[in-house]
Amino acid sequence: TDWRFSPGRSREIVKALLDNRRDVSYAEIDAPHGHDAFLLDDPRYHGVVRAYLERVATQASAAPAGTAARVKGFAI
Repeated sequence: TDWRFSPGRSREIVKALLDNRRDVSYAEIDAPHGHDAFLLDDPRYHGVVRAYLERVATQASAAPAGTAARVKGFAI
């Protein structure tokens, strides 16, 4: 449990973003190390980050040549 960043509060933020039609990704990983657990070598985090990067790469590669790709509202 992480008293600084509770999963409940994170879910509230996700809901608020979705209610305002914003794109959001959320993954909740139960780890005994608190909010710094992502600094440890944990394959669950690798999978979440890998899936996100693959999605962004797919969206970026689908952009027409010579144009800036827009991925989740950001020009890349």
